[in-house]
Amino acid sequence: MRVLIVVCMLVACTNKHNGTTVDGPVGSACTGAVYDPCTSNDQCMSMNCHFYNASNLQVCTQACTAGDNSTCPVDSTGSNGLCNTMGNCKPAAANPCTR
Repeated sequence: MRVLIVVCMLVACTNKHNGTTVDGPVGSACTGAVYDPCTSNDQCMSMNCHFYNASNLQVCTQACTAGDNSTCPVDSTGSNGLCNTMGNCKPAAANPCTR
């Protein structure tokens, strides 16, 4: 019985990350930062919530120089977002926050 308890504790400890990810606390509240998930412009500090249809991704974004990814902030992957032909920064994924 003690072995089972120890094994369960080890599994729980190795799977738990103390509520954090590389990018910050899991489930932390969105602040309207670039790449936070959104449903309307007023949820974004930039007042620009954009839906990327091909990726099924809706996030706060900002303007950039079309084709120049260096004009976009770094996303959750650690790389600059992609500056699309419309001049909007598109991340690989939304920030891991909740509304």
